[in-house]
Amino acid sequence: MALGKWPLRPALAPLLAVGSLVVLTWASYAWVKQRQLDELHRTLDSRAELYAASIGGALNKYEFLPLAVAQSDAVAQLLEQPSADKVTQINAYLVDMNRRAGAFAVYVLDDKGTTLASSNWQDRSSYVGVNYGFRPYFKNAIAGGIGRFYGIGFSTFEAGYFISQPVQRDGRIIGIVAAKVNLDWIEQSWRTPGAGEQIWVKDANGVIILATTPAFKFKTLAPLSPDAKKDISEQRQFLQENLPILPHKVQRQFADGASVMTLERPQTSDSPALSGNADYLAVNRALGPLQWQITVLAELDQVNEAARNAAIAAALGWALLLLALMYARQRRRRIADKLNAQQTLARAYEQLEIKVEQRTADLVHANGRLQAEVAERERAEQTLRYAQAELVQSGKLAAIGQMAAGVTHELNQPLAALQTFSDNAKVFLARGQIDDALDNLSTISDLVKRLGYVTSQLKGFARRSDDARKPVSVRQAFAQTMLQIRTRKGSQRLTLHESWLEDDIIVLCNAIGLEQVFTNLITNAMDAVPESEPVQIWFQVRREGSLAVLHITDNGPGIPLASLDKIFDPFYTTKEHGLGLGLSISAGILRAAGSALAVRNRSAQEGGGAQFTITLSCDPGLRDKETSDARE
Repeated sequence: MALGKWPLRPALAPLLAVGSLVVLTWASYAWVKQRQLDELHRTLDSRAELYAASIGGALNKYEFLPLAVAQSDAVAQLLEQPSADKVTQINAYLVDMNRRAGAFAVYVLDDKGTTLASSNWQDRSSYVGVNYGFRPYFKNAIAGGIGRFYGIGFSTFEAGYFISQPVQRDGRIIGIVAAKVNLDWIEQSWRTPGAGEQIWVKDANGVIILATTPAFKFKTLAPLSPDAKKDISEQRQFLQENLPILPHKVQRQFADGASVMTLERPQTSDSPALSGNADYLAVNRALGPLQWQITVLAELDQVNEAARNAAIAAALGWALLLLALMYARQRRRRIADKLNAQQTLARAYEQLEIKVEQRTADLVHANGRLQAEVAERERAEQTLRYAQAELVQSGKLAAIGQMAAGVTHELNQPLAALQTFSDNAKVFLARGQIDDALDNLSTISDLVKRLGYVTSQLKGFARRSDDARKPVSVRQAFAQTMLQIRTRKGSQRLTLHESWLEDDIIVLCNAIGLEQVFTNLITNAMDAVPESEPVQIWFQVRREGSLAVLHITDNGPGIPLASLDKIFDPFYTTKEHGLGLGLSISAGILRAAGSALAVRNRSAQEGGGAQFTITLSCDPGLRDKETSDARE
């Protein structure tokens, strides 16, 4: 059983290390997050208590205002016996009271809810003459209580907090005095730059009436009950506001009513636009007799960041500890391996000496075989080079063989003429006609010179040459070639079109080799044209910088497309009795001179036929001379 479990241990170690790392990281994250959350909870409790006290104190400050006005005899007289003079007097009185108190407006309503006098009687949105009998603060005060109400003004369309007191005379209520307080300054005080918390106040129905973010106002966190909707509609508390539900999601609920919720994050403190979601810790506090509730919210970004940092630190610490343990283990293993290696090395050294002696003997033997192989390869390379040279010479001799028939045809007529003139000379000498005999002998001498020139061209062509890159005149090489071509049978049907530059071109090549290239290309062109048709050959010379480009074009049928890629291969021919060496040798001669030979078929628009292009390097000595002459 132990042997079966042993192979699993190396695989379990990484799994245990990773598992412990994950558990430690998660535990550190959860512990630090909970601590940070508890600390933030305590902080928000204190701030919510502070905000609730400040709002309560601010509202209590205005409780005296309607009570003080309700004690005025002048106000009571206006309610008992209204008149224009009394209205003017009370309007001035209310303006003065409101200026000293700092409220939004103070106004007097009769027992039917109609405003008789108001501190804003001069404004376009004056309350004078408007009936507010539907408002809860009127109903509560006319019933003998204190009216407290928050809503949007029916005349000004501005939200505010309303406080009302009854006006009593002789034990009966003859009207009420109401004061409207604008609470925008409270919201402004919450919107301090850099504040990282959100605050809102909900009324008894759960409608947000005050908020640091304007986009949160007049929204609810839960659907309103039918009774609440009915009361809000009858009281016209929020006029035409739809009171939608604020998008949010409660992630966690605490026993004291606090919660973690997800809300849309406001983009800036000055803009109502919202951007993205964020998690908030929300802490609630009640606001006295109003049944309002203040909520202070703080983003959990710092809490999450602290938890993440703690998790990362724990993971790094645990990883460092694991690395230290692994290093210690590896170090012990290396020491043990080193000791084992030393022992093994000592044994191996003894065996190595024996093997070295054996390998040395093998190497000496292998070295001898290698030297023999190298010598054999050198001999093979020398034989190959000699064979290549012989192949080129064989091509020349094969070309001479092809030319022999044409040369024989040219020699036959001069030889026949020689015999005729010789016989005539004998006759003239026998007759004593010395002058006629001398004329015949002069003609015979010219014929012999002609025969000698033809045979000298053959000997020059057959001679082997090792000069691959020597200055040679293209014009002279072509002229020598044509002397040989003209001795060929059927040369009378050849029409040559030559295009030369004004100055002769000197190129680097073997002179005899260049003549052989010209001979092969022109004779191939003549063979390609049927015997019954005339042969047209165009020879064009042009200069491209340091290169001379020669074009040899014929009027034959062109080269078969299947043969274009193989036309320069040795022993490949399209002729019935050809050797297949002419173009291969020609290409080899030009390659040896650092030049190139290419072929293409001309299109029908160009006139058809095959076109061979020879690219040769010009003689640099000639170019230097031309440059010097141009400067002079």
